[in-house]
Amino acid sequence: MPSNKAELAVRIAAAQPGDLVRGLFFKTVFSLVQQHAGLAALEGVREGALAADYSDLRTYPVQDFLTLLYRAADVLEDTVGPENAVFHACGETGVTRYATGPGMLIFGIISRGDPQKLFAGAQMGYSAAVTYGSREYLSTGPTSGTLRVRRDMLPPAYHEGILTGALKVLGLKGTAKAHALDVDRVDYDIQWE
Repeated sequence: MPSNKAELAVRIAAAQPGDLVRGLFFKTVFSLVQQHAGLAALEGVREGALAADYSDLRTYPVQDFLTLLYRAADVLEDTVGPENAVFHACGETGVTRYATGPGMLIFGIISRGDPQKLFAGAQMGYSAAVTYGSREYLSTGPTSGTLRVRRDMLPPAYHEGILTGALKVLGLKGTAKAHALDVDRVDYDIQWE
């Protein structure tokens, strides 16, 4: 089943001029598409604005990134699963790569392997990756917390992938469950062991 283009349009409409995403995240989705669907699928995804060359550290419009996520969902459905599974995989792959590059400061020095410290620094980590939105972390117990994300129009499953992927980077197992309040307002309940 094709990805939900009506939802894509709503998410794009929620974006504002100047809302940008680091090229590293585009490149991780491109890599995931090529790995699971092949070069021909990647070429199909990279039409129009997405045909540009991307640099890891430069920033590009979030509208283009949203388009990329939904195109990836279309071509990865047979190998990765329905669109939410694709979004989750894109988020997890992105944070894994981010943790070994620009996010190394957050994952290695600031968090020191502690998920509470990592998620408490979510605003700093996200600010190094995107130019929009706010994130506030509230600890709800020794192995749980809630991340309140505002003015971020990416699909909740993408952020669930980021959050569970971040736990994997720390060598932990866990879950992140989205509670959408609006298209760009979501609370994520995070638990780990």
